[in-house]
Amino acid sequence: MELLVRPLRENDIATIIAIDEQTSGRAKPEYWRSKLPHYLLEKDLDPEADSGVLARVAEMDGEVVGFMIGEVRRWEFGQPFCGWITALGVDPNHQQLGIGRRLLAEFLDHYREDGLREVRTIVEWSDGDLLKFFHSMGFIRGPFVELQKSL
Repeated sequence: MELLVRPLRENDIATIIAIDEQTSGRAKPEYWRSKLPHYLLEKDLDPEADSGVLARVAEMDGEVVGFMIGEVRRWEFGQPFCGWITALGVDPNHQQLGIGRRLLAEFLDHYREDGLREVRTIVEWSDGDLLKFFHSMGFIRGPFVELQKSL
């Protein structure tokens, strides 16, 4: 089984919706259908626009089995250019095969080539597997603490 990592295509959206529902336990088709088309028009780091987007899927034997979505932001919380990983999903039947690691490696290489020096993500404290994954890939706790207030 050969693993291929490639840019997002429009016909991948339904599979991403399904993988996300399987891994998160929540169906969010409207969210993904509105968000992902923006990532089809992949844009590299643009200092004038303060942004860039990146989306990759992982294929095994022609089947999409994972995805990673991210973007570059500047001055988010007063910080200089930084890569963000905003979503990661691997089909439960294909986990523990190195798919997440391969997707992340592609992202890190891309961000390095764009001249970025940091990459961030946000993970729920209760998601021990995802925290463990990012820790194993060298991520450490960042400088921010999330605050929220119920209304």
